[in-house]
Amino acid sequence: MIERKTARLEAFSDGIFSVAITLLAIEIGISEYNGATNLNLWHRILEKWPEYFTYFNSFATVLLIWIGHHKIINQIRAASQWVLLLNGMVLLFVVLFPFPTKTVGAFIGTNAVNTAVAFYAGYTGLIVLSMLLLNVGIVSNTKLLVSAERSLPWFRKMIKGQLIGVTVYAIATLISFYSPTVALLMTFAMWVFWAIVTFDTDEDLL
Repeated sequence: MIERKTARLEAFSDGIFSVAITLLAIEIGISEYNGATNLNLWHRILEKWPEYFTYFNSFATVLLIWIGHHKIINQIRAASQWVLLLNGMVLLFVVLFPFPTKTVGAFIGTNAVNTAVAFYAGYTGLIVLSMLLLNVGIVSNTKLLVSAERSLPWFRKMIKGQLIGVTVYAIATLISFYSPTVALLMTFAMWVFWAIVTFDTDEDLL
């Protein structure tokens, strides 16, 4: 049986993903205000819909990235220094994801919505690009793989999907300056794409 030496990498990465998901929700809320009534409180709750939308959109994105990351780590027996650095870059972008999420949630419905959505779509593309670079770094050293014969086809499929993803997010970033609604819906629709790419594999998660 092949001994895997990725326990610390997995524990550290899972911790960062947990922090990122927690931070996504921590800013959502309504502060106490004067003149509160049952009716106007409902209005304020409903007015927060952009924040709810972006939270669920970002939560689904981070969740699917975490699932993909988990599968990636399951494919390797150890991590080189280069892979550790690339993994750190993924975590850097993931833990900062609440920033563009909060920004787009705050500026939907304002004159700054184009920039907010462009920032959000572009930043999401950077996360996907970092995952792409991590996969490329792993497949460039097949000695890290538990089973090169089994894993290389899987990594090639993931890399192809990530190239498509980076392209779509780049297009969404450009479209946001003309139609932020369409761009934001493109990021929402990527859930389905990532679900297909992530789950279309026989790799056991256990």
